This record gives sequence, C-alpha cells and structure tokens, in this order.
Amino acid sequence: MLLESSIAVVRRHALLMVVVVVVVVVAGALVQSQVSVDLTDEDRVYINKVLDQAHVNRLSDEAPYEEEVRFIVEVQAAVLNIASKHEGIPESSPREPKNVYLAKKGLCYDRSRVIEKALLAQGFKVRHVSIYEIQENGSSLVALLTPGVSSHAVTEVLTSNGWLVVDSNDRWVSLGADGKPVSMKEIQRHSNEGTAISWKNNSIPRIYKEPFTYVYGLYSRHGRFYPPFNFIPDVNYQQFFANFI
Repeated sequence: MLLESSIAVVRRHALLMVVVVVVVVVAGALVQSQVSVDLTDEDRVYINKVLDQAHVNRLSDEAPYEEEVRFIVEVQAAVLNIASKHEGIPESSPREPKNVYLAKKGLCYDRSRVIEKALLAQGFKVRHVSIYEIQENGSSLVALLTPGVSSHAVTEVLTSNGWLVVDSNDRWVSLGADGKPVSMKEIQRHSNEGTAISWKNNSIPRIYKEPFTYVYGLYSRHGRFYPPFNFIPDVNYQQFFANFI
C-alpha cells in the first residue's frame, strides 16, 4: 500500500514537471516571437531620411491638435512617397524603416511599420491594426482563420482629441467632417450597422465600408514578417491586450 502511494506521488510529481516544462517552453516561444516596438538608433536615422526627403517639419512641444494632424498626414505622405512601388518586402525578411527606405517599395504591412515608428519617434502612442473583411462569411472568427481573406494593415495613433486611423495604402485618415478623429471602433460600428459617417475626405478605402473585424497588435497570422520568422503569429502583446478593453 505504501509502495502504491509512493508511485502515485511520483507520477503526480512527474506530470506536474511536464506541465511546468511545457508552460515555460510555450511562454518562452511567445516572448521570443513578440514584435518589438522599440526604436533603434538605425530606425531614427532612416526615419529622419524619410521625413527630411519630404521636408516634414517636426512637432514642437505642446503642439495643438491641428499641428498633430498636420504632422501625421505629412508622415503618411512621406512614407507612401518613399514606398511608392506597390510590392511587398519578402517574407522572412526585415521590414524596418531602413529596409523600406532602401527598397523603395512596400505593401500595407510594410508601410504601416514605418508610419508607426515615425509617430513613435515623435512621442505619439500608436497601435498596429490588422483588418479582416467578414462580408462574405459573416463571421469574425472565420475571417481570422481563413487564409487569403481580404485584409489590411493600418495604424491607429492617439491624438489629443482621440484615436485616429492612418491608412497605409491611401492618403486617407479618419477625420470626420468636423475635423475630429473617428476611432477604429466607431468605424467598425458604423460599417457593421450600415450607417454612414460624414468624412472630411470622402475618398475612403473600400475595406472600411464593408463589415469587418480587426485585431490590435497582430502583425501577421503566419509568423514570417518579424524575427524569429517561425510559425508563431507575429504579435505585440501589450497592444494585443487592448482588444479586451
């Protein structure tokens, strides 16, 4: 009886150790795969090249909202001009400001990275946003799990008047007719309800007009946009947690 009890204890201990090892390995893999939003010295050098080439004036301290919008729009235009060739940087390759600047090309997921780092360098808070169309299948979950579904990568930046969406393919930002920012949450609500928003710029890209779902902090579902270039999705977890707030 004592022997059987000892064997049961050993088995429970062994099972616990296996669980601990699995948790540690999974946690380590997730941390290792997290997309960093830290600015490097090299980032700053190439951000300045992008902005200087477009003659973008930097913001002063305590800049008013109108100046914030001016700077954001000019950053967007500068990045679109630099990466004017609509061709993505290959998977399993870095897509930081230096890479986009030298390649002179990019798709939404490349340009949005440069836009975000340029805004971070100026002191803004940003969130990366992945958008997935749900019009055809009617389900957010199915849209997230379906390869090849129509998708887009954009930036949401916190202005002194709220969150503003900055597109990465078109020169469009989510300013309402009153000049105030319209958040991604509000755009989605109106899109899903089929109600209209009065925009300052009515040339709104199509994906914002159709029912869609979005995820903060998800840079790719396949894991091959950022190191270590594996099968684990590219995620920044601090931004990702904003999905649950």
